[in-house]
Amino acid sequence: MPDLLAPVRSAVEALLTWFHTTLTGIGLDPAAGLTWLAAVALLVVAVRALLLPLAVRSFRSTLRMRALQPELAAIRDRAKGRTDLASRRRMAEETAALYRERGIRPLASFLPLLIQVPLFLALVQALEAAAHSTGGAAIGSFAAAAVFGAPLAVTALGGGVPSAVVGFALLLLTAGAQVLTQHLASVGAAPAPGGRLLLLLPLVTAASGLAFPVGVIAYWACSALFTLGQQLLLPRLVRIA
Repeated sequence: MPDLLAPVRSAVEALLTWFHTTLTGIGLDPAAGLTWLAAVALLVVAVRALLLPLAVRSFRSTLRMRALQPELAAIRDRAKGRTDLASRRRMAEETAALYRERGIRPLASFLPLLIQVPLFLALVQALEAAAHSTGGAAIGSFAAAAVFGAPLAVTALGGGVPSAVVGFALLLLTAGAQVLTQHLASVGAAPAPGGRLLLLLPLVTAASGLAFPVGVIAYWACSALFTLGQQLLLPRLVRIA
């Protein structure tokens, strides 16, 4: 079976090592884990900057959806108590027509996330290859890099106490940023069913992250912080066109 992630993995490795080389060129220690962490942070900024136009479009769509809530509620009220297939189909058609009329694509908000998934998986594979010294020569030094005694290419549960402490701290930071982002995104929006339970999902996700390399968790944390900053800025910069 062809390795579909191979091109993405090669691009991620090349970009990560380019940032590392650039940082060492300005005087940072090439063997230091903090230098690699800085390269990971720059990788996040580069990827998310490329996705920013999609994020702006998604946020504008969210604003339009909020403005549409009274009309959507009216459609639901007209179908209230009707369980026959024709009524349900009519409600779906009216909703879809309203979305088309206002230029709203409900699934557009998931596009930036879907694009990031192969990048995340490629980074995991690249770091696993580095940990086993089977990756490219440039990223191979990642295997020996550590921050506060935690090897970046080893999982949070596989590198002893330092890896567990650093990994847990990064995951806690990630979960906190995600919870705060969800809270900010819900301000001014209609209460969602199970909204409080959704706030627990970042904690569940963070717990599963203990099986990832510390370097990947750092990428995750940087991405969550970028998303939080984006959520703070977009409401001030973006308006419904």
